[in-house]
Amino acid sequence: MSALMQPTGNEVSREGLDDVRRSGRSGSQQQVILLQLYWLAEDQGYTRHELAERTGLALSSVCGRCSELLDVQLLEVVGTRGTPSRQVLALSENGCAEVAAYVKSRGGRGDE
Repeated sequence: MSALMQPTGNEVSREGLDDVRRSGRSGSQQQVILLQLYWLAEDQGYTRHELAERTGLALSSVCGRCSELLDVQLLEVVGTRGTPSRQVLALSENGCAEVAAYVKSRGGRGDE
């Protein structure tokens, strides 16, 4: 295949993201992240690296889902931690309400 026919890095990334959204993995990954943060005390949170370790999701997936959740204001940055400095993310008020409604709909259980 010639260099003219190869997709660019951006095209490959966009295809991957479209696949994640079409398959429903994006929503389920967001849910896993929100539930992980739900059980923390107010103003406490995790870095993206900590979320990846705790959930077993790839760091690249966690970063993508956290960006989406920050955009819709379900997460907020509550501080930084470590060197190099990493953002600490926590549920926003909207995020707490969203997850509380989900947990209540499951009979008080936040697990799958």
